[in-house]
Amino acid sequence: MNITSICFGLVFLIGGIIFFLGRGHIKLSAWKAMSDKEKSQINIKPLCHNIGAMIMICGVIFLVSGLWGRFQDKFFIWSMILWLIAAGTDVYFIGKSKRYINK
Repeated sequence: MNITSICFGLVFLIGGIIFFLGRGHIKLSAWKAMSDKEKSQINIKPLCHNIGAMIMICGVIFLVSGLWGRFQDKFFIWSMILWLIAAGTDVYFIGKSKRYINK
């Protein structure tokens, strides 16, 4: 059992849940600095679901790593590499997709 990984896992899992529920973006300084016009152009609910899910997946990886020693020895690095690739692809998709833009 690795306490550091468990703590990171819990922090990421809680943060992901907060974002998924649509409560995390209002705490970000970038969101606070946006004008109402800019905010109205963003379809925030599906964007929060997307970002929250990605953060929760990272939290699950850390939790499994902290609770299961063999995972940390053999699979942790590869799962984090796959998560980074997925997160990068997700960011690219968010930038190119019209799904997160209000019309």
